[in-house]
Amino acid sequence: MDSVTIQITKALAGQTIKSYLKSMHVGRGKIEEIRVNQSAYIQGKSVSLDTILQENDQLSFHFLEKIDCSPSSAFPLEVLYEDDAICIVNKPAHLLIHDDGETNGDTLCNLVANHYYQKKIYRPIRYIHRLDQETTGIVLFAKDFLSEAKLHADMEEHRIEREYLGIVTNRLKEKSGTIQKPIGRDRHNAKKRRVSSQGQTAITHYRVEKELANHLSLVRFRLEMGRTHQIRVHMSAMQHPLLGDILYGENSGRFLRVALHSASIRLFHPLTNAYLKIDCPLPKDMLDFIQKGEKKK
Repeated sequence: MDSVTIQITKALAGQTIKSYLKSMHVGRGKIEEIRVNQSAYIQGKSVSLDTILQENDQLSFHFLEKIDCSPSSAFPLEVLYEDDAICIVNKPAHLLIHDDGETNGDTLCNLVANHYYQKKIYRPIRYIHRLDQETTGIVLFAKDFLSEAKLHADMEEHRIEREYLGIVTNRLKEKSGTIQKPIGRDRHNAKKRRVSSQGQTAITHYRVEKELANHLSLVRFRLEMGRTHQIRVHMSAMQHPLLGDILYGENSGRFLRVALHSASIRLFHPLTNAYLKIDCPLPKDMLDFIQKGEKKK
């Protein structure tokens, strides 16, 4: 049973349940499903979607949803933040977010499914954004349909701010700046993206955090939108590919994966609108590499 309950505040009162769902960016199909199945309740009593919300109402939605991901305990899962609406976890390196048909059920979604199962939560696994397989760090999940709809909308409207830390090659002359280059598919390699005038708008802000030995730098990135491989493509186009990024031209062998980590997320809670700031420390492989580089300087 999927269930979500919202305490109606003064700011939310005076509108119908249907209007509230629309304000949360719930799609028309889902709203119709809730109407047909009479899935909306106030104080535990089934009500019409035309019901006007009053301050202090306990609005809830209850319906059955299909569990779409089998649980796996193949790897430990580090939960950075969790409440009834969202779950934020730290993705290890070399792990896919979801099944690509070749993973035997060992993905981040499977690990989250196992975490839910241990807590007797039987719901679909709803990730809000993705990371490349080799990238570590923060991934945001929604636990219910309402939070999912709101967070996807917030992502589209750039209300969710994500920052990354990466080790780049060839020290940057400008220690901070903005890269604004559109990104499209590479016609010669289906796995790659490239800067293209026909591509989608992509804006990356960067700031050098620390200069390392061997002309390397630890750089903080902030994205205004999250195109596939955005940081990797932008840095490669600037002749500063990420360490270990063989796909985009860095094949020195000094680091065994793309040296990129999702380090922080800033968002407004989908149900309470409280501001959340979650940080995730660098993984051991990047931290060890940086410390060794500092000793060599």
